[in-house]
Amino acid sequence: MRKVFLTTLIVILVTGIAYGGYDVNDVFIKGDSTLMGMKIESSYFDNGAFLIETTGARFEYANGQLKLYQGLDSKNRRLLSTVIFDNEPNFIKVQSNYDHIIFWSKDLNIGIYGDSTLIISPKVKQDLKCIGNFKPDYEGIYKGELLLIDDLGGMEIYPQRYEAGYEIKRIELGKSDWIADYQLNAGERVMVAAFPGRPFDWEGSFKCNILFTYGSRGLGHGNVYGQMPPDNRVQKWADEGFNILVIFHEGIYGDIPSKPYPIPCGPYEVVNKPEFERVIRATHASGMRFSPYVSLFYSYYKFRDVELFYTQVEALRNEFGIDGVYIDGLLAEDVENKIDDKIASWEMIRRLRRLFGPNGSIICHGTNRGSKVAAVPNIDSYCTATLNGEGVAFSGPNDPYVQYLVRKYGISNTVALWLPRLSIGPKNFTYNDIINTLLAMNGRQFSWGGVDVLEPPKDNKYVWHNGTFDGFKKYMRRLSILKNKYNRN
Repeated sequence: MRKVFLTTLIVILVTGIAYGGYDVNDVFIKGDSTLMGMKIESSYFDNGAFLIETTGARFEYANGQLKLYQGLDSKNRRLLSTVIFDNEPNFIKVQSNYDHIIFWSKDLNIGIYGDSTLIISPKVKQDLKCIGNFKPDYEGIYKGELLLIDDLGGMEIYPQRYEAGYEIKRIELGKSDWIADYQLNAGERVMVAAFPGRPFDWEGSFKCNILFTYGSRGLGHGNVYGQMPPDNRVQKWADEGFNILVIFHEGIYGDIPSKPYPIPCGPYEVVNKPEFERVIRATHASGMRFSPYVSLFYSYYKFRDVELFYTQVEALRNEFGIDGVYIDGLLAEDVENKIDDKIASWEMIRRLRRLFGPNGSIICHGTNRGSKVAAVPNIDSYCTATLNGEGVAFSGPNDPYVQYLVRKYGISNTVALWLPRLSIGPKNFTYNDIINTLLAMNGRQFSWGGVDVLEPPKDNKYVWHNGTFDGFKKYMRRLSILKNKYNRN
């Protein structure tokens, strides 16, 4: 019976759903939350009402009202919000498995996912009201998009920005019984999620020491494009305690003119395949994982084709055996070019996690210009680590941006990385302050093992830096103390 169930689950995850005449593809999202330890734990359905428990939340529905509870302890979950639907839809359960449960009704479809996400898709114009039951410490708002966080977790409400369009009837924050009241058009989807959707992976976090580097660009005499760090340098990085090697686009895919499109838009076709294969073998031999650069944001900016991006990443994995990817932006906020699509970003990160498996190394750079709703915790929860902070001003370690968008512990429970050196912060903010801030929020530091990229190398020989300056060595010592303390407990 279990084999039949799993076979059915795989077919559903790949193909979508249309059973018994009930078309619910508007709320079907590809991927598999179970790979990250998030799933439908239990469910009960009777005469249009239901109760669904996920790893991090509870969904209770009856008589047009859906109550959303949050908490990793299933016995002590708190009520976050009541979502009120128009017309009191009488739901019919279409499909149920560990990843998702899909419901159909005459006026509205919904999907509930193991990562504690709710997708709502109306078929007719109607009202949607959310009434709060907790007072957030952080209230991120952009138009009708809400990111609400406190020390116990929180929730997000993200109406799709570029679909059918929605009207804000009323938003009132700053109190426990806050209100978010919308009028939705047919086809306007809304994503609501409770978080964190999974426990923090302590052991995984200690294996998240990341080294960023480049390939060469063949500058100078006798150098070839795409030369990669030598085997002995890769082994030294591993010996210094690095677990993941990330190589940026320089020296991998070829020089692409910066106009009219940005350099890293793709196509992601490796120029020097023998060198690329060699460095992957050396990385694996050293015990590290390998993640090359890709960018859904820049790829979509040029090609407007999400599937093209996924196909290219899949081809890299199939041909070279990469362990994951470094993603320089999903479909992030870009009002001018209408790129922001949080549901499509959520689906892509779910698909990439399924592609690379639970142990794949997926690092996502998602600064998004410091938008107050830039963080999407149900997306972050599928990542090995997320990198934030580039170009974003902050006042210090207690700045709301640092505490609620950079920090991931207790929010998405992925590993937080931070780029304050490329931000605008206090002049006296030192590297030691960076370490203290990161470790206080259970984030991790990364390092660079750079090489000459824009100029020919000295003496025409490419030399990759070791990435272990004094400050980083201090960080590694402190991390080792934390790891030993964790192991003793």
